[in-house]
Amino acid sequence: MTFNPEDSFFIILNKQKGFSSNGELNFLKRLLKIKKAGFCGTLDPLASGVLVVAVNKATKLISLATDFDKVYSGRIKLGFTSPSLDLGTELVESGPVPEVIDCERIVEKFQGVIQQTPPVYSALKIDGERAYRLARNGKTPEMKARNVEIKSLEITRTAHDELSFFVRCSKGTYIRTLAGDIGEFLGCGAVLTELIRREVGPFRLENAVSMEELKEDPENVCKAILSVPEFLSGKNTCTVDEEGFDYLKNGNDISKLNLDLEEGLNLLEFNGKVFLIVEKNGEKVSYFAFV
Repeated sequence: MTFNPEDSFFIILNKQKGFSSNGELNFLKRLLKIKKAGFCGTLDPLASGVLVVAVNKATKLISLATDFDKVYSGRIKLGFTSPSLDLGTELVESGPVPEVIDCERIVEKFQGVIQQTPPVYSALKIDGERAYRLARNGKTPEMKARNVEIKSLEITRTAHDELSFFVRCSKGTYIRTLAGDIGEFLGCGAVLTELIRREVGPFRLENAVSMEELKEDPENVCKAILSVPEFLSGKNTCTVDEEGFDYLKNGNDISKLNLDLEEGLNLLEFNGKVFLIVEKNGEKVSYFAFV
């Protein structure tokens, strides 16, 4: 496979700890001479692992790529809290660590649909302003609780004051909040000290490429590319002829073609390539994205 910066695809980037998602994205674009790209969900600077980058027309599918479950592993330090719930702000001692910790009780408490309050040090917007900017300016933004789902959770005590975890969770879950809530449940406080994102749907860490690998040889990106057809595999596909292609690319009423569309997303092909995604919702059919 030869890399072509003009094509449309996803790159599975292994973000380095200590770097911002924006910084790695901008470096990636310069290094690979990509004109248009965006990430499908950010990672905090202190986190590492899967950062999904959509390139060119794949950026139209970002909303689909952010809806997947996520898989994380990491470590939690007990006996401390911090405003950011991780090592990004000053640690404060918060209580003695219990001699005995029942990890199964933690799993029972937090697995399933739970309510979370996002951390004040987050990129969520409050009245048009990023929450973390308000927090850094000494303000206390009001963060609203919301339901998330912890689909599976493994907790192991690895030291007197440390827990390790492996979690599969729904979109919108804050692992820093989960760490803080576990610390509160144990009565001693806790902060997140390590976070690795291992999966975002079909995007997996074992298929990712690091910036160091790209610096060595930009062609190393080929191992980390997921094509748009691969990403969309499993969706109902309809083929149109040249007349139908010309008709649809001009935004005309798709119902006139009497295509065999299924409920949800459908892919339309012309000459063996997907060019349009449409969404069927009952009797209503709407254009989702041209690719």
